[in-house]
This record gives sequence, C-alpha cells and structure tokens, in this order.
Amino acid sequence: MRPSLLVFVLSALLVHAAPPGPVRRSVIENGNFDDPTAPLKGWIIDYAFTGNSHYVGNKSRVSIATEGARKNIVQFGSAGDAGVKMESLALPLEPGFKYTCSLDIKGGGYRVYFAGYQFAPGVRPHENPELGELRMVYQSKATTGSSGEWKQEKFELPGVNLSQQAIEHLKKVRYLTVYIWMAKPGFVDNVVVTKTADPAMNF
Repeated sequence: MRPSLLVFVLSALLVHAAPPGPVRRSVIENGNFDDPTAPLKGWIIDYAFTGNSHYVGNKSRVSIATEGARKNIVQFGSAGDAGVKMESLALPLEPGFKYTCSLDIKGGGYRVYFAGYQFAPGVRPHENPELGELRMVYQSKATTGSSGEWKQEKFELPGVNLSQQAIEHLKKVRYLTVYIWMAKPGFVDNVVVTKTADPAMNF
C-alpha cells in the first residue's frame, strides 16, 4: 500500500473511532411532551390560583395535538387579547451558569423568555415549590415573533450584558421557568434548556 493511501486509511479509522462529543442534557422535564401517561407533565397550564380573570380558563385552551408529521405537540387556542400561556415547572437557578432555551414554534404572535422567581412573602423557603408560592421578580430578554411555518427560536439568561442593576435583580432569583405566551393560536414542540458555565453569572 502506498504511504499516502495508508495515511488516508488510518486517518479515516481514527475519525470513526473518536469518542462522540458530550451530549448536553436538557435541565427541564418532558420538553418533547411525549410522556406516555401525561403529555403535559412538567408544565404549568392551570393559572386559576392567580385569580386573574384573563387566565382562570387558561388550561382549557392548551392541549396536545398532531400537526402534519409532528405528534405530541402543544396547541394553543384562542383567548382574545389576553392570549394563552404555559410555563415549565420551576427549576433552581444555579449561580455561575447561563441558561439557553431552544424550542420549535409556529403561529403567534408569540413571546418567550425565562421568568425568574423568588419565594412570595410569607412563604417559608423549601424545595420543589409550586408556582403559587413564588413571585416573579425578573424576566430575561424576550424573543418575539410570528410564523406561519415551524421555526426554531432561542433565548438566553442573561442574554444581555448585565448592568449592576440587573445583577441586583438576579441575586433575588431562586427559580426559573420557561415562559411561553401566544396571542393567537399556535404550536410548540421540542423545548430544550441547557446550562453552561458563565463567569458573568457568578455573583
């Protein structure tokens, strides 16, 4: 075998033998809405606890549907000017990390972002709080849009250069949710949240 051919063959073998890169697991539950017994497990759609008349009936406007080749996707119905929303279950914010969310979305107009929460007054801190025990104190930079076709959107926390004022607000945040809001009917699928080390978030 000629030396040049031998080098080519060995190089090809090394490429195929190389271990795969690290797989970044999503830090939220059931972002594909494919839990066999509860497709919306890990998500909040019932906002009756808020007493807000716009969202008391929210859960009746969120459902699991099939659209084209996609199965087990979330469908948002119509609710007038108030829109329809859902959130992931709250996950603890870990200092020193930034969070990135990607999701497939169709319809709108939509508004998606990370919501930051702290415990509501009078609630003793504990693990695994319900949303009704928390108070929103921060919102990441939102991604907004409207699309007649499926589109992948991404947004981050912090997503902006942090001012001292923003840092002071973030210091209060104990938990995060992925917040998805739609003004008109639409669909959502494949929600993935990853975290990566970020010195700017180390406060």
